[in-house]
Amino acid sequence: MAALLANYIFVVCKVYSNGPALFPIQEPSYELPGDGFVPVPEHFGDSFGEAEFQQTHTILADGGDRFGVSALAFDQHEELLWMGNQGGHVTSYYGPGMQKYTSFQVHTNQEVRHIHTFDDGILALSRTSLRCQMRRGIPMFTHRFGGRIKSVERFGLLLTSRVLRADKVEVSSENMEDMQCLLQISPDTLLMGGHQEKIIVFNLTQGQETSWLDVGENGCAILRQHSRFICAGDPSGSIALRNTNTLAVEHTIEAHTGSLSDLDVHGNLLVTCGFSNRHGNLSVDRLLMVYDLRMLRAVTPIQVVVDPLLLRFLPSFSSRLAVVSTLGQTQLVDTVAPSEPSLSLYQANTAGSVCLAFDVSSSCQCLALGDAGGSIHLYASNPRTAMFNSFSRETEFADPVEPLPPISILDEHTPLASVPMPYCQPGTSLLSDWPEHLLRKVYRYAACLPKFICPQFIFITGTVLSKV
Repeated sequence: MAALLANYIFVVCKVYSNGPALFPIQEPSYELPGDGFVPVPEHFGDSFGEAEFQQTHTILADGGDRFGVSALAFDQHEELLWMGNQGGHVTSYYGPGMQKYTSFQVHTNQEVRHIHTFDDGILALSRTSLRCQMRRGIPMFTHRFGGRIKSVERFGLLLTSRVLRADKVEVSSENMEDMQCLLQISPDTLLMGGHQEKIIVFNLTQGQETSWLDVGENGCAILRQHSRFICAGDPSGSIALRNTNTLAVEHTIEAHTGSLSDLDVHGNLLVTCGFSNRHGNLSVDRLLMVYDLRMLRAVTPIQVVVDPLLLRFLPSFSSRLAVVSTLGQTQLVDTVAPSEPSLSLYQANTAGSVCLAFDVSSSCQCLALGDAGGSIHLYASNPRTAMFNSFSRETEFADPVEPLPPISILDEHTPLASVPMPYCQPGTSLLSDWPEHLLRKVYRYAACLPKFICPQFIFITGTVLSKV
């Protein structure tokens, strides 16, 4: 055994014996890799074209030093990525370059659990409130649990090209308690669910609740829309398929025995991930449960190599699915041929933080992950030409500040009034604002006319003097 081990060590040292370079020496029994060989460090470089996605940005979000990223959403109308953290703050980033666009607070201390974008703004859902804001950051209304009603002397708020028929921007509700998810099923109707016994039907035009549905003590944690059903998943692992018109339950799917982590719907497929109850303990299911909504039955599950926590379909590819684990690992799987030999696996550097949020852009060119450490990780299929949406409208930016023309210090003809007065912040004052005890009011008297006035000056100014 010692002789075999020594021989083995000799062979290894011989193959990798060329100093610090550490590359194999060509021998008759050893074949160098072909032209398709790529060293491991180059797999993560920009020149490696085989990778479907490349990580382009990892930024620390606003408040990331104190709060984790709890919600992410790509804007469906503009080139914006929205982030909500555990401290109730919302920030938007423009384009694949992640330029900060707007940043505002939607709640004093509750985390943002869901962000939804629509034509005229965004909806941010926290545990006890629903906040509607314009993309520029101006609040439109707040619908919260047990809040005081504030009347505001203003005209109606524009919403979906109509007028919000209410003169109150903050409205109280007894049903807004421990909310978790929302879904817009029409331009006017919004569904909100949570860890309670009701699903709230909210009218965006009127800014108030119209009705509610009883869903039992398990509540509703996830809402997804299908052409035939409204898929409502509860934390216990079951999914209720509701009619899109009457919202009545037509079918129930028992997906996981422990708990439901996430689900997504695309075409006729419904895919779920969650936990199983084994010997009284919850363990992660390595199998993604797949259901055919045409026949309302389960099909062959998909096995993944990561512990699935979040998943999203890639809209541009009907059979592709992105699965994210708690450690920031992202695996791309095919629902049609799940046993294909190619493996697409990406690792985000979360520094040990748990991944809490994930979203895919409508163009299928960008992926975004948010972790508990307050960082946002952006992946792009092509960092130079990636877009969030295929046909985005232009984003409104603030007007640029026009620079003032330079004035020479020796200039005696330019009036000082051409320089606009600056806006003084509270607690500051202009240099010419002297205290009262150093000032004295005087009147400026008109200058005396000279005894002799040049006739040419009179002709130029148009003054007519009568002869005496």
